[in-house]
Amino acid sequence: MADENNAEYKVKAGYLYNFTKFVTWPKDDSETFNICILGQDPFGKLIDPIEKRTAFGLPIKLFRFNTLSKSQRCHIVFIGSDNNEDFLTKGTLVIRDVGKTLSVGEGEVFAQHGGMIGFVNRDGKIKLQINLKALQQSGLAVSAKLLEVAEIVGGNGHE
Repeated sequence: MADENNAEYKVKAGYLYNFTKFVTWPKDDSETFNICILGQDPFGKLIDPIEKRTAFGLPIKLFRFNTLSKSQRCHIVFIGSDNNEDFLTKGTLVIRDVGKTLSVGEGEVFAQHGGMIGFVNRDGKIKLQINLKALQQSGLAVSAKLLEVAEIVGGNGHE
């Protein structure tokens, strides 16, 4: 089971990095491209090598927070399944208040209830659900290539 979890979170960490190639953020004055993990960190050390990479010419920096505030600039925020309930009840507003942040989470309900990209496990494979309406409202631009490999939920898809 631990090896299965490791493999699953290696795949998810890879997706988090690859989102930097398929999502475009408005220009800001950040010195780093910030990926934040909100709440319990399911990745552990598996995601740490991402800090050796860059996005948009900026070094990637990982942050782990229990709560998110407007003072923390996150380009991507990952919300693990242990934190979905908090996200679904109050976190959507917090993330929208923070700015142009890509919200990524886990489980069938994440994207359907306002998260932008949700990881779902189908037959042992990690699939993506994208809430197109939430993405469009955020001001982030997403590549058609990413949309092609995802299931669209909410907005212009189905609920």
